[in-house]
Amino acid sequence: MKINTSYPYPVLYMNNDDYKKSSFSTSLEVNDSFGYVQIKARFQLDNPGIKSLIESGLCVYLIHIECGHTSFRNVYETNEATLEISIPNNQLRGKINIHSFIVSKERIENYTNEFLSDWYSGIPITFEKGNFLAVGEAIETTLFEDQTELLNLPSIMTVTKSLKTEFMDVDIHSDNITVSLPEYEYNQYAGSGNSLLKNTILSTVIVPSLVYVFSKIGDNRGDLEQYTWYQVLEKIFAENNYRLEDVGTDLLSPLKAAQLVLRKPLRSSFEEIEKLNGRED
Repeated sequence: MKINTSYPYPVLYMNNDDYKKSSFSTSLEVNDSFGYVQIKARFQLDNPGIKSLIESGLCVYLIHIECGHTSFRNVYETNEATLEISIPNNQLRGKINIHSFIVSKERIENYTNEFLSDWYSGIPITFEKGNFLAVGEAIETTLFEDQTELLNLPSIMTVTKSLKTEFMDVDIHSDNITVSLPEYEYNQYAGSGNSLLKNTILSTVIVPSLVYVFSKIGDNRGDLEQYTWYQVLEKIFAENNYRLEDVGTDLLSPLKAAQLVLRKPLRSSFEEIEKLNGRED
């Protein structure tokens, strides 16, 4: 996205002098976490007049993200000083460009601002919907495609059939997490490879199993650190900018940890159900 540096109206921008004693800047953080690109923007605006327009809803902070390799292009807006964006990493690859702005949401007539340059004195100013009031930082970053799956569940989790119980059970006291299912449930699970509800069935078994695992880590860390599954999960969490030791605390609940590892399984399940319902219609 090429940024214009000349506008027929005043724009708060580091490369011009349309405003006095004013500034707009944006700090941007980009991380890859559990199959999603996480972007956090923090906006710093020093201009009471424009800030008042944002608070009243006439203007918004806006982030524009573009990826030439995948043709991804989208905008995200907020009235708050921070904005967190989550994008599936299969939609972004290679170089991505991120730009920040303040834009008008409505037509603004007879605009005035005490910090406008004297050059605009006596000149009537109107912003149309979508016009820039301020232009902030832009960054270009490169996302490297990882050909390996961060979490290969079969490597640390085994699902087995049990003839001794009527309920699912989970054993964490070995190098692999072992999930035991009653005979009927196991047969349904094992035969789900070609099912239209494959992810839904997988989630039915794996999500509660991982919630149980994560609920036990906090109080039994010393006993569990020796096992391969613990070490694998610890490495995965570190690579995704999380800490396994935070699971089970106020920072990261067992339920959220399970959903992170499985990359939003509830969404995948409902997408499968939606497709199945669409076929029936």
